[in-house]
Amino acid sequence: MPTVAIYGTGLLGSNVAKLLSALPSVEVLGPFGRNERKKALLSGSDVVVIATTTRLRDVATDIWEAVNAGSNVLISAEEAAFPFIVDESLAESLDLLARQKGVSIAGTGVNPGLIFDSLVLTLLGASPRGCMIEARRVVDISGFGETVLRRIGLGKSVEDFALAVELEEILGHAGFPQSMHVVANALGIKVDYIERKLLPVITDQEIDLPGKFIIRKSESAGVNQTYTGFVDGKPWFVAHFFGHVELDQVDRESGDDIDLFMNEQLIQSIRIRPGIGAQVGSQNMVANSINRIMSARPGWVTIAEMSPAFPAPINF
Repeated sequence: MPTVAIYGTGLLGSNVAKLLSALPSVEVLGPFGRNERKKALLSGSDVVVIATTTRLRDVATDIWEAVNAGSNVLISAEEAAFPFIVDESLAESLDLLARQKGVSIAGTGVNPGLIFDSLVLTLLGASPRGCMIEARRVVDISGFGETVLRRIGLGKSVEDFALAVELEEILGHAGFPQSMHVVANALGIKVDYIERKLLPVITDQEIDLPGKFIIRKSESAGVNQTYTGFVDGKPWFVAHFFGHVELDQVDRESGDDIDLFMNEQLIQSIRIRPGIGAQVGSQNMVANSINRIMSARPGWVTIAEMSPAFPAPINF
């Protein structure tokens, strides 16, 4: 019976623990909070799930300890989807350790992990080579905790939002450069550079988020962001994300779209309605990635190198 240790007691970690605990073929340890991190990271479990934060630098030591103890590691941090563009030296050192220990490391989730990379690659499989990609995601973010909502940029004036973006205190939804590089790496192409636009969605009425905080009139109740990846000097991959705590207020509905173009002509398109829920989707992607991380090659792997995530029996 494989063992899975969960580090992180937020919504994601707690829900992944519940999902896996319902399976008779898995032994779940945790979820463990920060004051009990060693119980997860040094457990020697078959898989350690790290569901704590966004940045690679903030989870690198945790990954190192879990890998050094002989565990495969799944990470919800968006930068973990393709860490080599964040800190190449650090990522390569962790990759080397994992290969030496014969275990695997991977970032997983919905965004990145599915919409802007895995599904894009799947759709490209039925398309001519050389397509231009445009992917859009509209998400109800009201279910996120206060820490995540603040990091996304809620509760700010236009001026404060812009300043916080400049200081990298606001990230919006992270992970788009990672998704683009996962796709580019799988296709064997090189991304020249990525342009980012990150804008607040200002509300004209007060919004109370029970148990969290109140968004005042003229403050941000959502985020509208666009990343454009360029290849050979031309736009190759455009990723849009629109997140809001009250989509009805701005006349939007949740949904996920992927369009592929050839010579500016639309050739492939998929629409997912009402869209893959940010929280439900992420927790299931992590829970359904136990098999694929245990069967992946040793080292730091991307979703393009693993089998698809699906709710198969876990009986390694």
